[in-house]
Amino acid sequence: MFNRKKAGMIGVIGLSAAIITGVAVSAYAETKAPNNASVQGQTVPEAQMNTAPSHEQLASRMAQQLGLDEKTQSKVSNLFEKDGKAIRTIQEQLHSTQVELSSLSPSSKNYMDKVDDLAERSGELTENLTIAFAKNRAGLYELLTPQQIEKLETPVQPQS
Repeated sequence: MFNRKKAGMIGVIGLSAAIITGVAVSAYAETKAPNNASVQGQTVPEAQMNTAPSHEQLASRMAQQLGLDEKTQSKVSNLFEKDGKAIRTIQEQLHSTQVELSSLSPSSKNYMDKVDDLAERSGELTENLTIAFAKNRAGLYELLTPQQIEKLETPVQPQS
């Protein structure tokens, strides 16, 4: 069982991981398409913001940035595909839990019991999500050389 402090800490870690992923996806989307292109009435950046890049696109981008060979790129793509499915499943469960939590009314019978149960479930899912992100990162690092890891960890300086 989680105590509230531990669940809160895990929640912050999970939220941080989700924000980092969102920023990375946003940055990727902004670099890939011209602003005047259109997909079903939306500009391409808007359309790309509604869908995450595929595991192949992420692996291809990483291959370009880190100089991965085709074999390693394929392994990275497979890792992103497998782990991405698991991560999305946990994210969907967490979202459902949050929607259920926000739909509760304080005037409902057993309101606090339901909130307590959903908060505990949310904490467990957040812990699972944090671990899934960490396992994915560890799996990626196993595929890279020390030089590629260093390149990956070096912050990209914005171009002026």
